[in-house]
Amino acid sequence: MNRRLVMPMAVVSAIALCGSPLSSWAADEAQTIESIIHASPGREAEAAARLLKLRDFVRKAEPSITYNFYQSKKDPTLFMTYEVYPNAAELSEHNNVVLPAFRKEAGPASEGLYTRPTEINELQELSN
Repeated sequence: MNRRLVMPMAVVSAIALCGSPLSSWAADEAQTIESIIHASPGREAEAAARLLKLRDFVRKAEPSITYNFYQSKKDPTLFMTYEVYPNAAELSEHNNVVLPAFRKEAGPASEGLYTRPTEINELQELSN
């Protein structure tokens, strides 16, 4: 089941994907997330710097997950994450412990850095 969630940028605070674990997965199933972040025009470098800081923080705190950021070549204000968590417990730890720790360390994103809420999508691998 694919489901699209929209969360306020304050929650994701560049990007700090937050909330409770998404519920359509089995607890022991790998959980894949893709999110789309829209930076304000002219502030792409500032957004990229914050996202890279978040990436580095998460990779250090959670070496067992895949946590990558991308920037569109066509639209430099558009960023995307690709995240894979081994199971629901790892995703819950990410959302409830690691991301709040990042927000505490980095502080809030600058006012107006993002133009809209981050779009968060859970992904399911196609299978027969």
